[in-house]
Amino acid sequence: MNELVRVGNYPPSDLTQINTNFPTASKYFQELARQHFLHLKHQRNNAIEDEQSCRKMYIARCLFRNITRQIPAQSGPFRLYCDDLRPANVLVSEPDFTVEAVIDWEFAYSAPVEFSQAAPWWLLFESPEAWESDLSEFLERYQPRLELFLKEMRACEDSRIQAGAMHESDRLSGPMAASMTNGMFWLCLAARKSFMFDDIYWTFLDEKFFGRLDALEDRLSLLSDEEREGINGFVEEKMRQKSECTLDEHLTFDDLFAL
Repeated sequence: MNELVRVGNYPPSDLTQINTNFPTASKYFQELARQHFLHLKHQRNNAIEDEQSCRKMYIARCLFRNITRQIPAQSGPFRLYCDDLRPANVLVSEPDFTVEAVIDWEFAYSAPVEFSQAAPWWLLFESPEAWESDLSEFLERYQPRLELFLKEMRACEDSRIQAGAMHESDRLSGPMAASMTNGMFWLCLAARKSFMFDDIYWTFLDEKFFGRLDALEDRLSLLSDEEREGINGFVEEKMRQKSECTLDEHLTFDDLFAL
C-alpha cells in the first residue's frame, strides 16, 4: 500500500482503513484485488498503452477478483508476515554463521497463511521487480534453486520432528512445493505486487484458472453483467486521462517524500 501511494499516485483515502479486520483469507485477497482495480483507475499516466491494452488490464482485474472469491473462506490461521523479509534482513556471526538477529520488520503484519506457505520469492537474491521481463525465463532460473532450498528445508524439518520440536503438520516444505503447481505462489505474488500484476496474471494465472485463451473477447463471458457494462466507459475514461497527461495531486511533495 505504501508503494501504491508513493509511486502509483493512489489516493490514501481509498486505502483500507487501518482498523479494518478481515474475517477470512478470501476477504483479504478480495480486498487486494479491489486495490489493483483502483490502482489502474487512479494512475493517470503510464498506466495503459492503448484501448486494447486497457481492456486487457480491466478484464484481468475482474477475473483475478473471481479467483480470490474461490479461495476457501477460512477464518485462519493468520501468520506474522513481512513483505520484505529476505537474507539481507538476517545478521549472522562468523565463522559458523549462527543467526544473531533478524532486522527491518517495518513491513510486517498479520497475513493469510497462504503467504507464508508460498515458495520464497527471494531465492535468487533479487526483488521481484528485478526479475526478467519474461517471467518464464525467471522460472527456469528459479526452479533449480527452489528444489535445493526445499531439500534442505525437509532435512531440517525431519530433524526437528525427530527431536519433538515440531509436528508433521507444521511442515512448510510441502505447501511451498505445492504452491508452484497449484498457482498459489503466483496468486500471492500477484496480490502483493501491483506493478507486476499484469505480467504475472497473463503468464501464469489466466490459463490455469480459466483454460486456454484463444481471443481476449472470449473472457468477457466470464465477467458479471455489471463488469461487462462498465468496460467501455472505463476504457474511454483511461484514454481521456492518457490524452490529458495531467496528475491528480492527493498528497503534497513533503508528504510523499516522507513515505
